[in-house]
Amino acid sequence: MHNIKTKSLKQYLKEQYPTKSARKKADNRFSRLALGYEIFLARKHRKLTQAELAKKLATTQSEIARIESGEQNLTTDKLNKIAEALKKKLEIALK
Repeated sequence: MHNIKTKSLKQYLKEQYPTKSARKKADNRFSRLALGYEIFLARKHRKLTQAELAKKLATTQSEIARIESGEQNLTTDKLNKIAEALKKKLEIALK
């Protein structure tokens, strides 16, 4: 039998992101990932492939993949175009 040590999520995150700067970068990445997932869900709801959405936006399938995976920073102009292509309303909030 293997003796596997487990850590709490809090401990794991502290080790992965030991500095305030590292945690900020991780928070930003998570925000992009959450937004990308919302775009993914909306695209699936409209029954569009990444290539079909890309065509509507005059961009590439690989850019859509980067957006959905949180790898791509987005401008409000791009977000508005995506929302329009997916027949959604864009709402941005500061909390």
